Amino acid sequence: MGDDVKGPDGPSRTYDSPVRRARAQQTERRVLAAANETFAALGYLGTSMAAIAERAGIDPRTVYKIFGSKVGLLSRLVDVAMVGDQEAIPVMERPWAMAALDAPTAAERTSAFALAIRSVMERAGAVFRTAAQAAMAEPEAAALWELGRRKRQQDAASFVAALEDASMLRVDRTPMQAAATVWLLTSPETYLQLTDGLGWSLDDYERWLEQSLVDALLDPHRRRRRKMSMG
Repeated sequence: MGDDVKGPDGPSRTYDSPVRRARAQQTERRVLAAANETFAALGYLGTSMAAIAERAGIDPRTVYKIFGSKVGLLSRLVDVAMVGDQEAIPVMERPWAMAALDAPTAAERTSAFALAIRSVMERAGAVFRTAAQAAMAEPEAAALWELGRRKRQQDAASFVAALEDASMLRVDRTPMQAAATVWLLTSPETYLQLTDGLGWSLDDYERWLEQSLVDALLDPHRRRRRKMSMG
């Protein structure tokens, strides 16, 4: 938002203050950090906006002014946790994820994609757990969870399309089948089942995900020929 300032000739103009923007981002970071800690300690239903504001050391009215509601705060927390900053740049447009779309070999692409998903889960796994709880309790949160599913479907389809365009996708998989497989493998539900349910580490998860992507998407005969040529 900008400030209205009276110019020397009378008409007002609006400008963005870098100091104001930096202060707003700092306030948002404080609230998001407090929300992350409070959600982890008390769960979604046990957390109030007042408790988050108190932990952040900020007036509750300010928290409501920034985020609107607890679901709005959770939505922003998910977005920031996934990418690690407050910039409005989607996951697949991040430099650390771009190799999944344009690396020279299929093996490098699946490895880069698995690493990118691992990075997202490492930062946002706990937040996904909170979002799943919220989706069971509130229709607005359920809509947020569904929006996340659709975004992941788009990312999965983009990854598969890049493989197909480069003639790297195995011929016995349709793009629709391949995208559905990627979507299931990379879902927060799958990650939480493996880590919470089976006690897997992030390294375990990344290794499993990379191998699963290779098995599901890449031509086994081509992989075998490549291994033989390297032997």
